Formats: sequence, structure tokens, C-alpha cells
Amino acid sequence: MAVEIGVVGAGNRGQTHTRAYSDVDDAAVVAVADVDQDAATDLAEEHGVPAVYEDFREMFADADLDAVSVCVHNNLHRPVAEAAADAGLHVFSEKPLAATYTDAKAIADACDEAGVHLGVQNTDLFSKETRAARTLADAGELGDPYYARGVYSRRRGRPYIDGYGTPGFVSKDSAGGGPIIDIGTYVVGQLLDLLGNAQVERVGGSTFEHTDETYDESLVGDNREVYAERLDESGYDVEDAGVGTAHLADGSVLELRAAWHMFLPSEPNVVAGTQGGVQLDPFEFYTTTEDYEATVSLDLDGFDRRQGLIAGDGYDPEPVGDQFAHWVETVDGSADDPVPTGEIALNSMLVMEGIYLASEAGRELTREEIAERSESTAADI
Repeated sequence: MAVEIGVVGAGNRGQTHTRAYSDVDDAAVVAVADVDQDAATDLAEEHGVPAVYEDFREMFADADLDAVSVCVHNNLHRPVAEAAADAGLHVFSEKPLAATYTDAKAIADACDEAGVHLGVQNTDLFSKETRAARTLADAGELGDPYYARGVYSRRRGRPYIDGYGTPGFVSKDSAGGGPIIDIGTYVVGQLLDLLGNAQVERVGGSTFEHTDETYDESLVGDNREVYAERLDESGYDVEDAGVGTAHLADGSVLELRAAWHMFLPSEPNVVAGTQGGVQLDPFEFYTTTEDYEATVSLDLDGFDRRQGLIAGDGYDPEPVGDQFAHWVETVDGSADDPVPTGEIALNSMLVMEGIYLASEAGRELTREEIAERSESTAADI
């Protein structure tokens, strides 16, 4: 029997979730809710979804649902997720879990108290590179992982300002922050998972905003006016880049650099352990064998193909590494070893908001200080 899903939010993320569920055999999107009824109706008609609602709470009460996909802006995640949990529905949220740790913790607590599953979107947790690194780590090939560095850095990639996305991405009122919380969440979640998701103990970091300088006419020429108009229209008030370091309870360390605009190249994410290390993309495994230093490349595509054939019927391989299929299997109980995406996302929030708060404080903050200083920014809807 299919897991019946309601999607809250008919924008880009809602479209992505609805389309992804259509490729999962045991999932069915049966309702869409959005205050923009035209958008909700268009999405429903495109994918054959039978019911459309303007009020998500009405959808939770009226539609026969098992789970909900939360596909709205970050500061709307908490009220939608809490209402879903109160209705006994499993919750799958767009990344990040919320705009602040306080709101993320409230969502996690609500799902725990209701006895429902909490999942959070993070493609990187299910990439072939992450799965290969996790396989090596679980097999002991890395020894004890103790260091990870993650970089997600763009040269020119501010949402809306640089030509994609909507103004909501660059407003604290809707998003809560800039690249640290937008794209950094992928990296932090991936690396926390590979480090064993040990509890965050303390975080330091800094954020930077040099918008005017990077759109100087000497750099962008005649397009300066276009960028200036978009900056003014959007109310841009978030960071351009941020860096930080998190110390975990087991002694391991995670470093992050996330930028929408920085005059530096991006770099591969890496994890080092006591007996080996990995570079994620392009994937390389570093170790020593018989006293020879070894750099090993793995056939990730070939591995996935074999696993798909083994799980399939001999002709049509099963898809490998699909986060939406994994979420549905988690809900229906068929997942052999569910990835705790909710727990990872909550721990990630300590790192990300910790960077913001440490930057404001001008020093490292402990986990307790981050939790104390974190304030709710959830919308009252």
C-alpha cells in the first residue's frame, strides 16, 4: 500500500518533491496546499494530484495522509511541521530543518512526542560519494575519523541577485541567513554523518558581507544598475560568505567554508581518520598498504549498478541512493538501516547557527551558549 503524502508549498521545492515522489513506486502525492491557489492547482494538475487546499491545516484534517513534505521558506518550517506532527503525520522537511536551532529543536521534539518520523532533505547524504565513504568508514578502513573539511563556494552565485531563485533566499525574515544555512547545510550534514554525528560541543566562526565592493562598476561594468536594483528590491541582508570550525564531543573537528560569492575556487570535501582518509568528489581513498602510501580510486558507478541489479528483477535495476525512496521506506518500515536525517539536521543547526552567533560574539561558543542565545524566528501563521 502506497504512502500517501501531502505537499505544503507549490513553488520550486514543492514541484521538485512532487516530481520525485512520482518516481517512487510506494509513494503517492494525494494533496497539495499553498496560499497561492493558482500555483497549487497547476502543480496538482501537472502530476494528477486529486486535492488542492489553501490552508495546510485544513489539508491535514481533511485529506487521508500518512506524511507531509514541508516545501516552504525556512521560517515557515516550524509551524507547518509542528501542525503535521500534531496531526500524527510523518514530516519530511526541505533543508535546513529551520532557520534557528531553537525552531529546529522544537520541530524535532514535536515529532518525537508524536511518535512520527522526521526526515530532512539533503541530497549529499545519499550521493554515491557519501555512500562509498560511509561504507569504508563502517568497514574500519578509515580507523577513527577525526577531521573533516567541507567547502561549498561559488564565485558568483547569490540567489535572485545573480539571476536565479527568489528574493526570499536573501532575506533574514524568510530564510534566516545566507550561504551558511542555504548551501552549507549540505556540507555540514554530509560531514557530520561521516564523522559519526557526534554531539557538537563548541563552534567558532565568522561571516562576511561585501556586496557593494563585489558589484563595483569596475568589476561588473554596465550591469551594475541591474544588480543594484535587485539588491534594493530584495532587501538583501544576509552574509555573502562564512567560515567556521566545530569541535565535537568525540574530539573530532569539522571545518566549513560556504560562500555565494568569494574570489576563491571551491574545493573537494575531505575526511581523515587514523588509518585512512577520503576525498569526496572526485572520490579518492588514501591509505597505506605494506608500508606503501596508496591513493585508490573506486568504481562508484559500477558498484551502484551491481547493487541495483542485485536488488532488481534481473532486467530493471532498482535505483540506488534516492533520498525520496529512502524516506518512503523509512515511513513504511521497509528501510533496513535508515539514515537519521532528522538527527543529523538538528546537529547541523548547532554548527550553522553557532557560526552566526560566534561571529556576533567574537569568540567560540559552547553548545549550551548556542542553545541559550538561539531565538525563534518562526512565522506566526
